[in-house]
Amino acid sequence: MLYYLFLPLLLVTIYRLVQWMRHYIVARRYRLPIILLPVSFEDLWWMPLRPLFAWVRRLPFGLGNWYLYSTMGWPTEDLNASVLKYGENFVLCSPIGNTLVSAETAVIETVYGGKHGAGWVKERGEWRMPEVQSQLFAFYGQNVSSTQGEEWKRHRRITAQAFNEQTTKRCWEETMREAGQMELESGGDMAHIRHLFDKLAMSVIMIVGFGQARGEEMTKVPEGHQETLFECLEVILQNILLTVVFQFLKVPDMFLPKVLRKLKVSYGELKLYMEESVLRHKVTAQAKTSADTPARSRSLLESMIQANEADRFESTKTGTRPSYLTDSELYGNIFAFNLAGYETTSGTLTFALPYLATHPEYQDWLFQEIKDAFNDNELPDYGKTYPYLVRCLAVMYETLRLASHPPMMIKSPTIPAQITITTPTGQHTVPISTGTRVGFNIYGAHLSPRWGPDPLSFDPKRFIATSPSGEETLRVPEGVLFAPWSLGARVCPGKKFSQVEFVAVLARMMAEWRVEIVKVAGEDVEEAKMRALDVLADKKFNVSVHLVRPGDVELGFVRRNA
Repeated sequence: MLYYLFLPLLLVTIYRLVQWMRHYIVARRYRLPIILLPVSFEDLWWMPLRPLFAWVRRLPFGLGNWYLYSTMGWPTEDLNASVLKYGENFVLCSPIGNTLVSAETAVIETVYGGKHGAGWVKERGEWRMPEVQSQLFAFYGQNVSSTQGEEWKRHRRITAQAFNEQTTKRCWEETMREAGQMELESGGDMAHIRHLFDKLAMSVIMIVGFGQARGEEMTKVPEGHQETLFECLEVILQNILLTVVFQFLKVPDMFLPKVLRKLKVSYGELKLYMEESVLRHKVTAQAKTSADTPARSRSLLESMIQANEADRFESTKTGTRPSYLTDSELYGNIFAFNLAGYETTSGTLTFALPYLATHPEYQDWLFQEIKDAFNDNELPDYGKTYPYLVRCLAVMYETLRLASHPPMMIKSPTIPAQITITTPTGQHTVPISTGTRVGFNIYGAHLSPRWGPDPLSFDPKRFIATSPSGEETLRVPEGVLFAPWSLGARVCPGKKFSQVEFVAVLARMMAEWRVEIVKVAGEDVEEAKMRALDVLADKKFNVSVHLVRPGDVELGFVRRNA
């Protein structure tokens, strides 16, 4: 009996060892440092078991060093340690395959920035995300994040039109209102602060994303529904990894734990809300398109559907090949927008505030700019105010440099490729087969020594350029790589939208409040600062970046006019 039990395990182990050796032989040809991993973050069976093996990190002689690299989010914990130890390029070698990890600007621009040679273009080669990564959040439908090649271009052309100046202006106005209603008097630990920003981000999603009206409509359960839109969005977005697993479960409700039963209801409710919203906006958009009426939209969903229906109308009229999105693809993109907006806004603000609390001089620096830009207006005009809040945007850039949401992006070539690697001994060419991954180590690039002697320090002024006349503009320093919204053609279509939302919240808060670290008994200001910075450095990846110990730091808020 034991023979039949262990024989398959033995055969799998032998197979993995043989594969591991094959990949190691290939990795040796790269002439780069190699880190051997018995398991990879691409081993789906490993991820739920990984926490049980945390003890291997304590093994002597560095035998457990591989454990750090066995999760997709390892750069979030590693920061720039591996770059300092191994250099900007090294290889993760596992039984699954080789991943060439790079933080070198030239390599990343080749793979992610679209800078390919003539031969590559002629052969129609392309760098693509592995399917297991691209399809992770496509459970409502294919979207601009999950598709690639010509399909991606089709999605991009429609979805990019949602992020126009009308919707961006609406984002500014609604975010300003929501930020002004935040209850900050009592302060709280970072878990509480994150919760406040979660609620703010969710409200903006509902109003600007779905076009839902303020007031009773947001809290009232409509006929035919079991939950409000806010409730089902909150459940899904705060349990996103469970939602990913849930889509593969085909289990009767009676056997599901309470949290999964709740998730199942919310999953279906959000799908129903999207179906109703898409149908409602399609009817309106079709009427405007057929009547040749100029379309004016105030929500992302409405803008996207108007663009889609205009494309559908044109295809029908001219008889050209349809390139509009299906209803399923509309649902997929709506959800992708919601997930990205929720994580980016809430997460970035959660890190920005404690960084500012540990550096009060930057709060004064911000307030000077905000006071001049607001000109005593409680709800300042978007067009007359946002372009002048350069320092606020620099704080966002610096926060994302230190606490990037994606830790690493991975791509593989569709045909064999070559990339040029720079090492301390010079440059050499590395052949990349179709099965080899190239990983962009975002933290390695953002915290590289190329940023200067203090890459781990919070200094938003590094993103400010001052002209001889004293005018300040935003800029990325020369010689460094900064890519929190990705690179090249696939840069996030909601980049400006997220910037406007962040700046609106930060400017509104800093106009009225000062933020500080609450000291514990017997602690002076400097000790409180060091404790907070230690907590900020202890990060983890869970869809986006999160604090490991959010309860260890409490923020206090003091009104500026008090």
